[in-house]
Amino acid sequence: MFGIMVFIGLLTLVFVPFLTIMFIVPKLKDKNHRDTYPFYALLPGCLILALAAYLKEEKVILPSQACGVVQFYKTYSIKHDRFERITILFDGRKYNRHLSFDENLVRKNKGDYVCFEYLDKFENPDLPESKILKWIDP
Repeated sequence: MFGIMVFIGLLTLVFVPFLTIMFIVPKLKDKNHRDTYPFYALLPGCLILALAAYLKEEKVILPSQACGVVQFYKTYSIKHDRFERITILFDGRKYNRHLSFDENLVRKNKGDYVCFEYLDKFENPDLPESKILKWIDP
């Protein structure tokens, strides 16, 4: 919704003054109105953009908790960047999840049952990936 309002606001900010200068200003007889009318035509676009900024909600991302069995760690290399993911089979699921984690987090052994707090990209689509924040005692 925010993106649509910004798009409409920008279109209004550009086209309404342009159309005003092309069609309305030449018909005005008073010179003061001819000089100021295009500036008044900027108001609708500015108001739409201000409304979009006011209505934009900041999402609070709450961490989720889950438990599962550690399957393996995998190291990825992209150009000159190396990073590692942990693969966990969540309780009650039939598939593994690949989660990023902080390098300062204690590594768990393969086959260990772990509980953890994490940011889930499926619950929060704005996140680029799921990430383990901390281990919790099971």
